[in-house]
Amino acid sequence: MSSMISRAQMRIVACTLLASLSMHAVRVPAAEPDSSGTETAAWRGPYPWNYSGILERRPRPALMAGACSTAPAARVLLAGDSWAQYMWDDDAHNASFDKFGQADHLAISRSLGSNPGPGYSGAEYAVSGSEAREWVDTGNYPWIANVVAELVAEPNIGTVMFSLGGNDILAGKSGGGWYKDMDLDVPGAEEALFTRILADSETIVDAITAVRPGVDVLVSSYEYPNFNVSALWCWIYACPKRRDLSRDPDNALVTDAEINAMNLEVESRRIAWTNANPRLHFDHGDGEMHHYYGDGVSAAGVLPRPGQQAPDYLPFPGGNPSRPSLRENFRVVSGIAADPIHLNPDGYLYKVAVQTESYFFPKFRGQVSQTLSSLGGAFDGWTDGSAAGTEDIAIGDDGTRLSYGLVSFDTSAIAPDAVIESASLYLVQEARSGSNPFVTGNLGAPRLDVAASFGAPEVEASDASAPADASNAGCFVGSADANYYALRIDLSPAALATIRRDGLTQFRIAFTNTDAGVNRVQFHDGDAPPLTGPEVRETVEQVEEIQADGSVVARTIRGTALVHRGVAEILGNARPFLDLRYLDLIFRDGFELPGGTGASVAVPGSR
Repeated sequence: MSSMISRAQMRIVACTLLASLSMHAVRVPAAEPDSSGTETAAWRGPYPWNYSGILERRPRPALMAGACSTAPAARVLLAGDSWAQYMWDDDAHNASFDKFGQADHLAISRSLGSNPGPGYSGAEYAVSGSEAREWVDTGNYPWIANVVAELVAEPNIGTVMFSLGGNDILAGKSGGGWYKDMDLDVPGAEEALFTRILADSETIVDAITAVRPGVDVLVSSYEYPNFNVSALWCWIYACPKRRDLSRDPDNALVTDAEINAMNLEVESRRIAWTNANPRLHFDHGDGEMHHYYGDGVSAAGVLPRPGQQAPDYLPFPGGNPSRPSLRENFRVVSGIAADPIHLNPDGYLYKVAVQTESYFFPKFRGQVSQTLSSLGGAFDGWTDGSAAGTEDIAIGDDGTRLSYGLVSFDTSAIAPDAVIESASLYLVQEARSGSNPFVTGNLGAPRLDVAASFGAPEVEASDASAPADASNAGCFVGSADANYYALRIDLSPAALATIRRDGLTQFRIAFTNTDAGVNRVQFHDGDAPPLTGPEVRETVEQVEEIQADGSVVARTIRGTALVHRGVAEILGNARPFLDLRYLDLIFRDGFELPGGTGASVAVPGSR
């Protein structure tokens, strides 16, 4: 008997795992409910590891508590191909919005793990394997109509994140897509293909903006693929597809660098397209995995992160375009490491974190007139009514006593004639002890109290019971469930009225009940240092390898990756901050600032 597992045996093992995956995936709960009554799709390539039909989803918690006058609402729609499908199935956008303190802004979608082909009548619009040329074939495919119907049903959606065109490229020589040296067969064929994909994309965007003229469309980029799949799984897709992307695969097989160069040519055209339309925005993600994980030669944090600023998105490209993304960055499904295209859940979290940092957070945050940082020192901290501390802002209980967090701001920096329309307080999680009361609810609803001062300006034990000028005056948004997750607290009108213009304003945050266990979340205070360099975490990947005797052995691969620090990446630190938005015209130094009566006015921020 041969010491190597035979190709037939490999196929048997893989097919068994794939069959198991298909049966399992439709039962696995994801993050959001899916509508009932939608027909199930049969699998139709090109990604055999993906599930068939519709993924079952579980309801997502509201993550809003306290004195709230609104409820979470759908603000973002994810549409397009398998990249949109996976970002939705992984719930990457909602997780990232929560991390940035925006859990009341929801992403929604309807996904299919396989392309059902023409004639399908379901309601989905994030469809694995779908092509732009199919989307514009509205007589045979319902995808555009489904997006339009969702926009009509969800009037609060302000952004459509759109990922499409990759499958038109990956159709390869056999399917009318791209392949190396295709112009040698038909002169101008590559240019015609790229032009057609952009024209189809324009048709889709026109349909979206026709039903919602004010909507933004965020065009999502792809990432450097890695077709260097192990021999165990390469035959499933990566090896034959690399050959299909080559005119002469036996003598001139397309290389990783050539695939990346083609990808960047497509992205360059999409940048020019989005720059020409104010409703379009571009998500430049080529090389993000290289920046956050390294490329196998350079370590994490060495290679440049893709630029996010239009019109040039410099540095463009990010990472190292001569190398593929690491194999560890791609999906492994039921032990099958066959995917050369789609990022694993952590990879999509990084991608969406950059989207949120550069696009979604500024959009959700809105026009901010002034931002104040908390004072720190003796003015930020905690008390349980018996003891007090200023090393962090601790909120929760220790099983016996509630812990009250105290945050202080010098609000004399606010112009005396500024009319505050709204304000939001942000706290950034530093650590957690026991369970998280913002998620479990076992300590009741959180409360925000506001006062000019709870006694002396410094944190002291009596602050726990000191009277407030405004009580239960904040709406809490977010889970604060992990390090660098931001908790946002929107101030009520009563809280806005108590903000002083001649000194300190203090905020006290606590829950209403205790229970038998420790339930405490610690937040950074005003002494949090500036972010001076990258922060690295250890990564652990479990790889299953089939041995010569047919057994499966798990192997652990350890590495490092950069930490994305949420809002702290934007502000340069993790200190508490207070966003203020002004309603009426204000004057500073005798000059009227730009704006008009009844409109928010931007003024220089104070730190």
